Amino acid sequence: MIKLIASDIDETIISRDQKVPERNKEAIKKAIEKGIIVILATGRGPYEIFDIPDQAGVVADDRYIICCNGAVIMNVKTKEIVNVVDMDFAYARKIFAYAYENNLTFYLYTLNKKYGINLSDESIVAEKHINILDTDNIEFLKDETILKVIIKNKDMNKLQAQEVDIAKITDYNLEISYSSNMYMEINAKGVNKAVALKKVCDYYGIDLKDVLAIGDNHNDVAMLEEVGRSVAVNNARLQVKQTADYTTSLDNSKGAVGEAIEKFVLNL
Repeated sequence: MIKLIASDIDETIISRDQKVPERNKEAIKKAIEKGIIVILATGRGPYEIFDIPDQAGVVADDRYIICCNGAVIMNVKTKEIVNVVDMDFAYARKIFAYAYENNLTFYLYTLNKKYGINLSDESIVAEKHINILDTDNIEFLKDETILKVIIKNKDMNKLQAQEVDIAKITDYNLEISYSSNMYMEINAKGVNKAVALKKVCDYYGIDLKDVLAIGDNHNDVAMLEEVGRSVAVNNARLQVKQTADYTTSLDNSKGAVGEAIEKFVLNL
């Protein structure tokens, strides 16, 4: 019996225009009315959630959101951070140096800010909250809590080759996944959505076998592997579809999350 639903955000519960489709909203509302807990599990930073939880109707007392692939668990209403697993600054420094030397797009997430170098004009306009780094080092961040870093490259073959380099320079001691077919997501070892989801479920006294998880990309795979019912949206990557129990007929823009909830929770 499903007691909790965990959904990814980008390319899963929201459409390309950053809106939650009506079918998703209606299904979530009905699930909550049945007493089911609905949470979001995302790679986004705590300050990049914007109004998405409100759109989805999942803001309530004693409800949480998983951010930065599991590095952060935050109260979705009060924004209180209740759990953090940070990255060793020495690793962040090495990855920054690699990105700087190779002229790669690089993002770094702290608890309060997101930084970037070598961003396109399009990214600068689209992500106004990013602090542009104009420096050849990040020593000024050594006392900050580093949640994750990202290398961006739209050429996945090159990105995967860069993963090999990064794994070597960080002693194979970090968690590496992918999102949106262009982001290499790098977290502290052992950080993923599955581990964070287990912590949330333990808090509520819910077994992972009673969880429905929905996702689209590589950074969702660990979560999908651990729950009782896993769903890939129609636009998901092949690996995700192969991992999931079910693939929706709808894509993220048409209400794939709503379809999943209707099938496995509302029995429509």
